[in-house]
Amino acid sequence: MKRIMLDFALEHLPVYINLQRPSDACERIILSPLERVCFVKWHSGSVSAHGVRRRDMLRVMMPGTSLGQWANRTLLQSHQTVTL
Repeated sequence: MKRIMLDFALEHLPVYINLQRPSDACERIILSPLERVCFVKWHSGSVSAHGVRRRDMLRVMMPGTSLGQWANRTLLQSHQTVTL
């Protein structure tokens, strides 16, 4: 079910950036700069959506940035979290 929700979201986003790097926390992070939304697929199997600023999106795209640390510091402190 979660896979279907993530696929549905990706089909309806006009532009998105898919980030996949080795991480203990995140399997992948999908950024939608036009919608200012970030989808995170966690290694636990859950998928969550977060409202995020574009400047924070730029930070995670920098080489060497840890996806897990970025998600914990930027997304989990946000009050705009929705678990899918």
